[in-house]
Amino acid sequence: RGTSTSWMVAASSALDCFAGNLTYSMVLADTFRDLLATLGVSVTRSTALLGLTGLVILPLCLVKNLSSLAPFSLLGIMGMAYTSIAIGIRFFGGAYSK
Repeated sequence: RGTSTSWMVAASSALDCFAGNLTYSMVLADTFRDLLATLGVSVTRSTALLGLTGLVILPLCLVKNLSSLAPFSLLGIMGMAYTSIAIGIRFFGGAYSK
């Protein structure tokens, strides 16, 4: 029972991973393109997207043991906490009021 539709779950999971990866890649590409523009290097969005996906995202996807990424996960959590605190300070300080 259910074996004839089990491919839907696998396809949905694969599509979800693909869409999430593409979304993160596009955000990184836009950020990277803007960072390079401040250095005087002009790249197109497509070039930045392909470069970051091929040089950063793909190797991370091919890592067999994810434990080597643990320190960077902690770094990301600390960055999110720092950003949240900075936004909170600005919000309660009235920087966002009109």
